[in-house]
Amino acid sequence: MGIKMSQARDQNGHFWDAETYQKGLGAEPLLCMHCETSVAHNPPYTREMYDKSVFVPGYFRLRPKGAHAAHCDYGVDEEIEKIAKSSEDLIESIQHDRYRLRLVMIQESLAGNAGKPRQGDGERRQGGRTYTSNPALLSAYVNSANRVLKLRALCASNEEMEQHLELVFEGNTTVSWDQFYFEQERHRHAYHAVSQNTVAHPIAIQGRIKSVRYAVKDKPSSNVINLVMNKLQVDPNDPSNGIGLEVSIWSNQPEWFKGFKQDDEVVVLGIWRHSVSEPRPAPMQGGRYETLTNRRLSLTLVLKAQISRVEPLKVAGKRANVDPSTLKQRDPR
Repeated sequence: MGIKMSQARDQNGHFWDAETYQKGLGAEPLLCMHCETSVAHNPPYTREMYDKSVFVPGYFRLRPKGAHAAHCDYGVDEEIEKIAKSSEDLIESIQHDRYRLRLVMIQESLAGNAGKPRQGDGERRQGGRTYTSNPALLSAYVNSANRVLKLRALCASNEEMEQHLELVFEGNTTVSWDQFYFEQERHRHAYHAVSQNTVAHPIAIQGRIKSVRYAVKDKPSSNVINLVMNKLQVDPNDPSNGIGLEVSIWSNQPEWFKGFKQDDEVVVLGIWRHSVSEPRPAPMQGGRYETLTNRRLSLTLVLKAQISRVEPLKVAGKRANVDPSTLKQRDPR
């Protein structure tokens, strides 16, 4: 849990990189680079995607029930407080270390009707405060939400964010983080949420770019980013049918996609649409599946800020010049 860390230090003050660390190399328990809380190592691994193997970097994380010291650079609550102060009331403080983000304001912004209250809305009342949506702040709302998503992308799970930032939609309707933020491996859960939800609140999807295409079918206003697909799933009603899920982001502004490239990790916020195709014959005869069904999640950007690159883990300090062979090996038990 907590913000993932690219480096940690051991009991002797040596720095270790998450990509190359192995249990027993350093004098454990390892510590955060900026405070005295102990951390654990998640080693790197390779996961199989639809058509390729993808490397997942290693990282250091808090141990269960651990917490960073006050004002530590890796403390989630500190970062949320900073974002809240400049969020134009999108994020409200409700008690010490607890905040509330109003998804309805983002939904209205993206729908382009922030200045058009729905029946019973007008001046809404949330958490004892009254606010009025302001169409002049559309970009500000999405930019603040974007900063929250970048913070979440640096965390190991939704749990750490949920401890400090509550999500609400209409009235007092609470939305769990597991129904709002979906990492690469949970794309099919995102499809289920979009296809089953009767209220289309915004959701965020994180993934890796497979391709960036401009002027699709020779239409300058048709530009798309396709995310890497997860492995095909077996159709529970027909084992011979494989189910795939395509996730795509569209824009009529080609310049909004400039700077994004294949294999970039991105997070995208918005109101998603879903669709599903009829089963079709599998292109490879004699493979595991006889037919394939394509499910699709797609989103058309309203603002450029809805899509952002997930930045790599920040390096906490300069690595010490340490030869691991000179250190005493510790019993991994």
